[in-house]
Amino acid sequence: MIEKSLKVAVAVPCQLGESPVWDDRQECLHFVDILSADIYSYYPADKSLKITSLDNPVGAIAPCQDGCFLAAMSTGIYRIALPQGDAKFLAQPEPHAPENRYNDGKVDPSGRFWIASMHTDEKEHRGAMYVLYPDLTFKKVLDETTISNGLDWDESQRRFYHVESDKASIRRFTYDSIQVGITDLKTVVTFDEDEGVPDGMTLDNEGMIWVAHFGGGCVTRRHPDTGEILAKIDLPVKQVTSCVFGGKQYNDLYITTAAKGLSDEELTNQPQAGYTFVLENLPYRGMKANKFIQIA
Repeated sequence: MIEKSLKVAVAVPCQLGESPVWDDRQECLHFVDILSADIYSYYPADKSLKITSLDNPVGAIAPCQDGCFLAAMSTGIYRIALPQGDAKFLAQPEPHAPENRYNDGKVDPSGRFWIASMHTDEKEHRGAMYVLYPDLTFKKVLDETTISNGLDWDESQRRFYHVESDKASIRRFTYDSIQVGITDLKTVVTFDEDEGVPDGMTLDNEGMIWVAHFGGGCVTRRHPDTGEILAKIDLPVKQVTSCVFGGKQYNDLYITTAAKGLSDEELTNQPQAGYTFVLENLPYRGMKANKFIQIA
């Protein structure tokens, strides 16, 4: 157990808070509420909050080199200024699947955007994962997925980690940054039913996995080879969706949650469901978010 005090960072009850990203240029946390089609920008220095409202659900955001962000909306991938909200369409890897939306995504160490899709009703094997290149072409790297979630890279170990929530597992691949491929699948962790479901995740600078337990009410730090739990953070809400390190020293852990699907009784018992939390000054550090290479 980590001996630190959990604080509320943003007291807004998101239906499906997700995709937290620390912006080192604006020194703020951006995150999305997928079901409300909103992007939130939280500035810890003065505790202010700005909201960018969009026309379509946005599953993930990721920083670009020029200071803008990529936003994976249900209608495609856009380049967007935050918090102004000016958006420009870039690409649509799935024009053939209007019943899908994009879920989790991040930029790899080489500056390419990896983004996963899923069926809006979570139908099996309808999703895929794509890589968007700086020239706005893309390729499919995984097919017939159901609920793709957290992803991250350990470049020094040539490892790519990916959560399959429907299989309650965290998987590891060998990552080829030149060919932009993933091979040698190994399941690192399979969650027991009482642990909830693995959701969003991030790596710290020691290569350890931090993963949110949706339905399990916690975040755990796990060893990438054994799956052993090295640390645990309990939250006052059950539906924990993702986490990311931020702050000047990258030792503040921000955690998003969701109120989606909770009964009236559950909402009464979990009045902070959907809030975004922070655990400050941890003895662990994260890393800067990779940035999408400047678009010509």
